[in-house]
Amino acid sequence: MPGKKILIDIKHPAQLNLFKGLSKELMQEDWDITICYLKRGRLAKIIQSEYTGFNTIPVGSSNGSRWSILWNGNIKRSLAFFNLIRKNKYNLCLAVSSIPLAFACKFSGTPIIQFSDDPERRRINQLNARFSDQLFFPPIVKANSKISIFNCLKEWSYLSPKRFNPDINIPLKYGLIPYEYLFVREVSNKSFNYFNQANAIICNFSKEISTSCKVVLSLEDKCLAEQFPSHWLILDEPVENIHSLIFYSKLVISSGDSMAREGAMLGVPSIYCGIRKMKANEILVKIGFLKHLPGKTALPVINQTIDEKFDELKQIKVRNQLLERWDDMVLFMKESIKKYKRSK
Repeated sequence: MPGKKILIDIKHPAQLNLFKGLSKELMQEDWDITICYLKRGRLAKIIQSEYTGFNTIPVGSSNGSRWSILWNGNIKRSLAFFNLIRKNKYNLCLAVSSIPLAFACKFSGTPIIQFSDDPERRRINQLNARFSDQLFFPPIVKANSKISIFNCLKEWSYLSPKRFNPDINIPLKYGLIPYEYLFVREVSNKSFNYFNQANAIICNFSKEISTSCKVVLSLEDKCLAEQFPSHWLILDEPVENIHSLIFYSKLVISSGDSMAREGAMLGVPSIYCGIRKMKANEILVKIGFLKHLPGKTALPVINQTIDEKFDELKQIKVRNQLLERWDDMVLFMKESIKKYKRSK
């Protein structure tokens, strides 16, 4: 359909969620949507579960090694994108920090806009700015001719009360009592963002976490499963409505930054145990919704929180406070698409 063909690139589960609501609304408005994704971990399986009814195409792969990320995840991926764009003549491409797609768009004359929350990756952002029509960040950078600002964090696109209604039946399916269990996320250090981070951060002190509370574990590298306490419930992704599991937890503990922010935005006390210092996290730290406690320094706060009663009224207050302050991210992205898409 003329003027309404869009390619969306997804490299990570957090990006999958960012674009899910947007994609559904665009489909209802008769857009021709192509969802491309990186073959990495369980992402392909999650894509097939969450993006049913869409045209989904695997582009590139990564097994976690530096060579695989460079060759399969970047060089070969750029060529595949160039061929795909040349064949389908998209009106716009959309991504989160995808240099291969931006490179292919630049040399095919196709508009691309990108959304990010990671200004710490300066060299990557410089390349993306060079190849993209516009980069969009939360209010953690200064705007210029290539960088614009959206007033929220990108996870808000799917966690805002306007977009997300928790289902109390989800924890009940796992035999969990709402607000009486911990939600733990352990990321792998085989991705680009976590190469400099020690592996199994939470695993290393998991046996010192109080046993008086049930624990649900989202484990990216399942090879570590036997190293965690045997009574922890390890999820088998993709999980139906995982954000309802997070919403009804007493505490979120994550060695990855994305899920730590998600917990905070859902009004759940959240601790980021990783090493990266991120301006996006600082937005939530400053307003008291998130704590950054690297490694084992988180243990005393974890055990103290386990002994406390969850404040459901505060959770609602936190969510409403963010709703009043922040943009509707899906509407912001739709307006940006209208502005930058090629008409012919």
